[in-house]
Amino acid sequence: MSEAARQLGVSKSTISKSITRLEETLNLRLLERNSRNIWVTTEGQTLYQHASQILQLVNETDSVITGLQAEPTGRVKLAVPMAFCREFLAPRLSEFQQRYPKIQFEIIMNGHSLDIFHYEIDIAVIVGELENSELIAKPLYSGKLKWVASKEYLAALDSPITIDSLTDHISICETRYGIDRFPVYCHSEKVYLDLQNNITHCNDPLTVREVVLSGSGISLLPEQYCLKQIESGELIEVAEDIKPESGAAKLTALYPSRKNRSQRVDAVLKFLKEICEDKKIKQ
Repeated sequence: MSEAARQLGVSKSTISKSITRLEETLNLRLLERNSRNIWVTTEGQTLYQHASQILQLVNETDSVITGLQAEPTGRVKLAVPMAFCREFLAPRLSEFQQRYPKIQFEIIMNGHSLDIFHYEIDIAVIVGELENSELIAKPLYSGKLKWVASKEYLAALDSPITIDSLTDHISICETRYGIDRFPVYCHSEKVYLDLQNNITHCNDPLTVREVVLSGSGISLLPEQYCLKQIESGELIEVAEDIKPESGAAKLTALYPSRKNRSQRVDAVLKFLKEICEDKKIKQ
């Protein structure tokens, strides 16, 4: 209370009375207090988050109208898959911070699609095809899925890998592909593989990659997470005549449909596209 009063240049009693009036108006308890401590309730935290967003929009509007906003500012709530964060975003995050020092991230690493509206997410990166037409989609990366194995595992095989024997070699795969009718094309004919039964599932492709590198059979990986290892010889691409549907390796940025998108969101979208294009060129 004392620090808030000092920063606002008013008395401590003024702060206390203002909070009391707000609690009475809302009929909610926003702060809990005792003789030593004060802490924010769940209701208070919710009010604070929404009020902060409103104030941020007001400030941005003022800046745009008066022409004072020389660079993007504010916080961007970004939801990304863990593998994307580790392989794409994290290695380049310092570069972004140098370029846009007044933008802060709140990064949520998720293994599944989140409700953008419910969690008030500014941008979400998803894997695969877009399902929600209420959102704007920006393609980031379009790659292929590849069957890979370690050279040690392949050296121990005494028979070729065929469409009929492939699943016998799969001990783990990413959760999103672990269905009983996974579509592939073999010599232009569409067939289905059972990747659900008798197979371990994991929602992180980098973990799947590590298991395969250890010599545990064949698995399916998006090319963006295995091309480097294929180039180095740590992994070998196999079953090239058995082609999964390519849409499963796409990366897409989703964001709410807003006519007046903020400069900070535009800056992040541009950066995400840039790091994905750079990744593909290097690979």
